[in-house]
Amino acid sequence: MITFETLKNTYPKIADRLAFIDFMLRFTGVVKRSDISEIFNLSDAASSKIIAKYSELKPGNIEYNRTVRANAIVRGSFQSLLDLDSETALGMLANGFNKNKLSNPARTAIPFAKIGRVPNNLSADSVAMITRAINGGYAISCCYISENSENHDRREIVPLGIMHDGSQWMFRGYHRNDSRNIFYKNFHFSRVREIVECSQDNKYKAKPEETLEADKRWNLILPLQLKIHPDRTPEDADRIRNDFGIAETTDELTIEVRCAIMWIVEKQWFIEKKVNSDKKNKQFFKFKLINAEMLKLIMETNL
Repeated sequence: MITFETLKNTYPKIADRLAFIDFMLRFTGVVKRSDISEIFNLSDAASSKIIAKYSELKPGNIEYNRTVRANAIVRGSFQSLLDLDSETALGMLANGFNKNKLSNPARTAIPFAKIGRVPNNLSADSVAMITRAINGGYAISCCYISENSENHDRREIVPLGIMHDGSQWMFRGYHRNDSRNIFYKNFHFSRVREIVECSQDNKYKAKPEETLEADKRWNLILPLQLKIHPDRTPEDADRIRNDFGIAETTDELTIEVRCAIMWIVEKQWFIEKKVNSDKKNKQFFKFKLINAEMLKLIMETNL
């Protein structure tokens, strides 16, 4: 693998296009000529030439797949052209391809520093297998180091979508063999081990009831009616208003969140759900959830 700077020095006019093909193959499994044409404003003929050049540089990486009608990764012989870290790749999967992110350090319009990033905790190859499964609609076999269970045996998980909580990358997935029949869950990329892709086996293809469309908690949007916690001092309340963009004339804020990730928001925003707080609990709550009973009724009705 080479750096993007090396690729630019060798192929200054087409480096970003070659990088895009490599990125798409590695992290989604396919790249279409129309994708290249759209992002770089090229004709179909010009896009075909770029694909041909990439195939010349990395002949074991790409082949045309008539089933998906796209150029697809050759898993058995793929060797990435670019040295791309998982954090950058996940960011571009979420926000779109950005050649400025490929430089090291990344090119930014103004000085920027990412706070709290854990170095080297995500294997780019493991991430790629998971994100390819999301795009391809099939399960992976893996071990998972769960913080809530001692069961680290192999699991079959259908990855469905990626999430970022501000510090860690996660993915939503369908756990086929969960002993408690809780199938849709949030998984941390960093806790997945020994992944085996199952892209060619029909029994691993995602069933209709294993998709994101069938995930009720993902699709249920809940209104959280929040009030600055009554235990906060006036000075604390003013700081909370400033931090969360709350008008000076009110103590309340309503946000909408997916049911599947509500617990993450509650933790990050220091939201108290209980009606009667435990005075022995020294946790610093910023907000009180004032429509907890209504949310409970909504979930009982829809889940």
